[in-house]
Amino acid sequence: MARRAAALALAAALLAPGCSVVRLPDVFAMREQTPHQQRLDVLDCKAEAGYRTNYNGDDSPFANFLRNVFTLGTSGAALGGLVTGIPTSTASTVSDGVIAGSGAGAIAGSAISVSAHSRFERAWTACMESRGYRVIATPEPIH
Repeated sequence: MARRAAALALAAALLAPGCSVVRLPDVFAMREQTPHQQRLDVLDCKAEAGYRTNYNGDDSPFANFLRNVFTLGTSGAALGGLVTGIPTSTASTVSDGVIAGSGAGAIAGSAISVSAHSRFERAWTACMESRGYRVIATPEPIH
């Protein structure tokens, strides 16, 4: 029982960093924007960058990864089922197209998620700079 608890604690420790939302860098207003306008610009740029990169800045990288794998995996399974035919009876097995399509979609979702946060942050930075802000690099925490 102690080994099982230790294994669960290790898994939780390894997954915990991926479950936290990554904070965006601080910005400095260059054109005398009001605090209200600054908040609106941050939210608008998060939405625009999220739309362009298929990344939700309010979710953790792990949640974005799971969303991409699930969405593209089910889309691939549906496409594979259309190509090879979706079984209609409950006793039949799943077709090879459904299996291949779901696997290909899951692999594509994983590949998209590898650099998703950095692409999101670059798009957000470009949007904020175009609205008259200087993005201040957030220093890495010292361990």
